[in-house]
Amino acid sequence: MIRLIVGLGNPGLRYSNTRHNAGFMFVDTAVSRWGEWVEETGRGILGRISLDGNDTLILKPLTYMNRSGYALPPIVERFSLSPQEILVVYDDLWIPLGSVRIRIKGSSGGHNGMQSIIDTLETEDIPRLRIGIGPLPENASSVDFVLSDFSEEELKILEKTIDSILEGLPTIILDIDKAMSRYNKRVIE
Repeated sequence: MIRLIVGLGNPGLRYSNTRHNAGFMFVDTAVSRWGEWVEETGRGILGRISLDGNDTLILKPLTYMNRSGYALPPIVERFSLSPQEILVVYDDLWIPLGSVRIRIKGSSGGHNGMQSIIDTLETEDIPRLRIGIGPLPENASSVDFVLSDFSEEELKILEKTIDSILEGLPTIILDIDKAMSRYNKRVIE
């Protein structure tokens, strides 16, 4: 069972609409629907949502993407969480916009925020939900691409994607294997 959802992104207005903030956008939407932000922890903002009688913690690291893992130790210790009870939500430029991938473990795939969490928790056995922001345009820098803003049309697709994931969030929290078969390889239209 997932007890903590960590949405990755970069703090500040400069980054608020960028592709790299898809994880922040996801947790912000979840909290606005079913919960509240409770406290600032120094390294992040902690919230809580309640779905079908289950309370789930939400964390937005404020340490910037490449140091996302720094926000986790105080929360993991305080709530006695195992890495398998944490779902990390982040952008993936190798997955098409409108698609998601859920995995229960694996490498970072080159994503610096996820690598920071793997390094901090010292394991790759961490569930993750990757939100597609691709494809990377030909001859484009991946850094410039992920730090660029979504277009209005892309934001509409992202919002539909997030809505679709949120509909299935109780399943993701309670039975991630079932959620993987439901959401992987699906394109939101």
